[in-house]
Amino acid sequence: MRDAARISHDGDGTRIEMTENVAEVLRFILTDFAAALAADPAGPDGVPDEVLFPDAYSRKADSAGFRARHGQAMRSEVAATVARVLVAWPGGQVLVLDRGGVRDLRLALVQAQSRYLRKPRWKSAPPDERYAKKDREVKSLWLNQFESMITAAVYVDPAEPIVYTL
Repeated sequence: MRDAARISHDGDGTRIEMTENVAEVLRFILTDFAAALAADPAGPDGVPDEVLFPDAYSRKADSAGFRARHGQAMRSEVAATVARVLVAWPGGQVLVLDRGGVRDLRLALVQAQSRYLRKPRWKSAPPDERYAKKDREVKSLWLNQFESMITAAVYVDPAEPIVYTL
């Protein structure tokens, strides 16, 4: 069986049914990312603000100043978002989220890509399955595709739920 996720509307929210492997990989990536956000950003296990957040200004010095002023608050918001997703999903192969939870999951999936990219995602070409060879590239591609699938399911109201293969 291939890895798959079935994403459908559930009242005012979204229901995500995953194969066991998809659920395990997603859980691992989110908990790993939460730990990286809590670690020292300058340390080997942390994620620097320069990788998490794009430049706010065209001048590097202005962007560095912006990050110095707002980086910790932005990092705290991303960490709180990932924590909310993990609390809403105690594990298992089914995840049901309200609109706010879907927003949180999408943000967590996009931001978690920074853990696996050499360069910030806005300075990299989009992940491509033809060229994703290394583990970090595959994880980044996987996160990108999963977030795209959730977005498509949220913004499309199909008569039948869509099943995607990952």
